[in-house]
Amino acid sequence: MSEISEIDRLARRRRGVAPGIFLIWIILAAVGGAVVWAIYGDGVRSILKLPPASAHWAITQTNQNQPTATNLNELEGLVKDLQASLQSTADDVRTTLQLLTSEQAATQAATKAVSDAMAALQAKVDALQRPVVPATKNPAPVAARKPPAAARPAPESTEPEQPQLDPPGAPARLVPQ
Repeated sequence: MSEISEIDRLARRRRGVAPGIFLIWIILAAVGGAVVWAIYGDGVRSILKLPPASAHWAITQTNQNQPTATNLNELEGLVKDLQASLQSTADDVRTTLQLLTSEQAATQAATKAVSDAMAALQAKVDALQRPVVPATKNPAPVAARKPPAAARPAPESTEPEQPQLDPPGAPARLVPQ
């Protein structure tokens, strides 16, 4: 019997809102919003500084097929203004192009000067790093040193022996003992 109770549980209708009822609530909300807008819409438009609805939907009757004299004069003035603006823009572009070209030439000249200076400095550095006297393949034989003369015994004295001091300013010598 436990199988039947599981089937009954699955067969029961799901709890929740049916899609049809949800759609009805959406439609009611839209209709309510439209009614509220119809009543209070002009107040909202004035607060938001929007033009009234009548100005939005108004259609003006003009004969657009037949140009009038004022329309021709207006068009002629607009064309002249457009041509003057176009000429001014072309002049500005030409001036900017000349300026950029001259700046590019100046930059290239400066770059060339710096490059030449770097090449000269590199040549000087290379010259300083080369040895002045060329090294020979066979170095001269080194003269053999004579052995030091035998040390003479120092006269004996009663005073304790003191180390010999170098004059001031002379480099210090280390004497092995």
